[in-house]
Amino acid sequence: MELKQYQREVLREVGRFARTYAMTRDAATAYGVFMNAVGLTPGQGGVERYRDDLGGAPKVCVKVPTGGGKTFIGASAVRVLTEALPSGSNVVVWLVPRREILSQTLRNFRNPEHFLRMALDRDFGGRVEVLDKEDGLRGRSFTASTVGEQLTLFVLSYDSFKNKDGRRAYAENSALAGLTEWQRDAGAAVDVDGADDTALITALAGTNPIVVVDESHHAKSKLSLDMLRNLNSRFVLELTATPARGANVIAQATARQLKREEMVKLPVVVYRRPDKRTTVADAVTLQRRLEAIAGQDEKRTGRYIRPIVLFQAERRGAEGAETYQRLREKLVEGGIPKEQIAVRTGDVDEIGGADLMSRECPIRFIITVEALAEGWDCPFAYVLATVANKSSQVSVEQIVGRVLRQPHAARAGAHSLNIAYVLTASADFDATLTQVVNGLNGVGFSREDVETAGTEPVPAPQQGQMDLPSADAPGSEDEGSGDAGDDLDLDGLDLSVPDNAGTGVGAASVDDIIDASDDIEGRFEEEAGSDGAGTLLGGLGGGTNVYRMREAVADSARGLVVPRFMIRVDGGLFTDDEAWKPLDREDLLADFRLSKYGIKDVKIDPDTFSEAREVDLASDSDEYRIRWLEDDVRKNMAMLFANMSDGGKRESLKALVLQAMSSQFKNTFGSAQLTGYIARVVDDMDSPVVDACLHSVGGVARAVADAVSGLADDFCEESFGKLLSRGDVRLEPEYRFPESFMQANPLTSYDGALYEAEDGRVDGLERRMVDLLANNRRVRWWHRVVERKQGEFSINGFINHYPDFLALLDNGTLVAIETKGEHLAGDAARKLRLSTRWADMAGAGFRYFMVFEREAPDADNAFTLAEFGSEILG
Repeated sequence: MELKQYQREVLREVGRFARTYAMTRDAATAYGVFMNAVGLTPGQGGVERYRDDLGGAPKVCVKVPTGGGKTFIGASAVRVLTEALPSGSNVVVWLVPRREILSQTLRNFRNPEHFLRMALDRDFGGRVEVLDKEDGLRGRSFTASTVGEQLTLFVLSYDSFKNKDGRRAYAENSALAGLTEWQRDAGAAVDVDGADDTALITALAGTNPIVVVDESHHAKSKLSLDMLRNLNSRFVLELTATPARGANVIAQATARQLKREEMVKLPVVVYRRPDKRTTVADAVTLQRRLEAIAGQDEKRTGRYIRPIVLFQAERRGAEGAETYQRLREKLVEGGIPKEQIAVRTGDVDEIGGADLMSRECPIRFIITVEALAEGWDCPFAYVLATVANKSSQVSVEQIVGRVLRQPHAARAGAHSLNIAYVLTASADFDATLTQVVNGLNGVGFSREDVETAGTEPVPAPQQGQMDLPSADAPGSEDEGSGDAGDDLDLDGLDLSVPDNAGTGVGAASVDDIIDASDDIEGRFEEEAGSDGAGTLLGGLGGGTNVYRMREAVADSARGLVVPRFMIRVDGGLFTDDEAWKPLDREDLLADFRLSKYGIKDVKIDPDTFSEAREVDLASDSDEYRIRWLEDDVRKNMAMLFANMSDGGKRESLKALVLQAMSSQFKNTFGSAQLTGYIARVVDDMDSPVVDACLHSVGGVARAVADAVSGLADDFCEESFGKLLSRGDVRLEPEYRFPESFMQANPLTSYDGALYEAEDGRVDGLERRMVDLLANNRRVRWWHRVVERKQGEFSINGFINHYPDFLALLDNGTLVAIETKGEHLAGDAARKLRLSTRWADMAGAGFRYFMVFEREAPDADNAFTLAEFGSEILG
């Protein structure tokens, strides 16, 4: 088996880092040099610094989605690492998380005809010995002579050195006495805390092994790190689809690369079925259709494929019966031969050692429950059909990754054999979609790899807008949908092949699925082929929080230069030339003087001041916080001010109000101006009002700050208009989209975003807008704007307005969108006035809309969400 292009690129990066480390002999320094070579700097731009948790031993990670051949990359990396970091002992420790993966990995590495063993034999001239823990404890082929003459590969589990059984590896072991004595004589022996001088862990540590950690996201505990330290690792290479936080990622492959290299079945198409009976029937029919197509495809390609359905049931139904047993009984009653059905759960394994890829294997239907463990997969698995109860918490999240691998790592001739299918009767279709997306994210994929579809009697709406059948609709529970009582009722299920096969409702709906798959897979293949190269840099440095532009749409964003308001400034002392810079609100506030304004806008009502709580400005912003005023504080304040003169109370109140204002607010307007304004406000108060205000300084500060902000807003808007009229402010192309953003709360579950992930802090109307933009064919891409975030776009006029969304339409128009509640309140009116002016001046290529939930004001560019969707997007 030959390495795919992306696998070779990953190995190239592994080798580059290993050679850099060999020169520097310091992992953190090597990491910095390595990152600098690709234009990244640890600690800057969202790229995390190197995390050293092994006391200096280098530990780096490569990220490859499930189905991408992580194990093959790891096996091929052994030679790369041993050449870059030579040692007298060629020992590799290969760690896996679970028993199932352990036995599978051992079997593959010991099989001379398996591509993993063939890779090692090729790279080490056939001098390879694969050992397990028991071999090591017995000292079989693990001696002073063998470790220097061959590649010794230990395949162990994470638990090999943990728990009671793991303690055997720390115990005295006469079988290894010769090896450990040789290590001591050679100066290579290592003392391992709690281990005997002749123990297996001591002998391994003395070889200074290269360690490969498969599925490394499971090895995050303190015990796992202690184990890696005790092994005295020469180099640790982590393999995973989902790096743990803090992983030192040096290379990654993408889902599109895997698709382009014919490694995985993508996209995953999710179909909503009206009930569980239809789900089961359609899954069986779909299997038969796909197997017939595979038979025709084999005649052209010579590659055998037997499509398999994974049925996901529940552990127990409403009557306490084993649901998977009942499902098997119904499948057999419906005409499926017993030998074609196997149950695979945590307690039952009817697959055993069967070779599911063999032409002699009859299995076509596998029933499981909550999950199939990592390491279990079969490329012939094409369909996931979930028949869990509608109210069940059973999730498809943990199983969807099992249907992704492409048979023979080669694209089939038929489009329908190159994608995966999920059938569900879930009452909450959007929740099922989220589970599928989460499951794909959990194995290194994203929302872009999911397609949604549906067939009659439930029409397929857009994502997140799936309507459920009404109570009197055909197929509803009242009409015997098969879901009555929320249990697995499949009575009357007929799965036999009729004489007129290919007709009927069930057959027709499955034919729709097959027909649609040609278009879906073809479109996805085209998009995957257009995906640019250079994707190995994404997420480097553990920076899984750094997301780049999607290559499919990046060129359209890079070509945009968005207009912003520019202000004329003095060119400087040594030139008469004028200069222009982006307008900032502080430019407009330069001539703002509070002394010119009265205090009538300060609204203070002592009756609204509570003796028990107050609203105070936060110390680091202009935001307000509500808190209780504790009794002892209130009483102490009352006693303090009771003995003061009226003048003393007023001076104290003035000082306290200024003190309660945030530093940001005082810096903006100047403490001197604010002191004078507050003094006029307090001097104008009656004495009883002063007494009341002393008990709620925060309320007074808020009233004064609100009044000052309102005056400043009016002043800025008036000044902005004058500067525009004089030509001292103009609109020019200025803003360009950054190549990447750092997202602490990444949103990847919607299509069409500009970046690989957008900011996920959306809810209510904002989420409905995301859903609308993600599912409208007129929208090329959309971007969620985060207010005041460095690099984000703002309409910079008399206020700095960050619209909630930017979207590029198919006609090249960039649309700025602000979502609002039910009223044109607060600063919304100012935002609408400014942005309407911006759009008018920017020209036909730019538009602005303020979108309301249900009722929009009678103003230009104000629409309800429904109006925006129908009239603007169409």
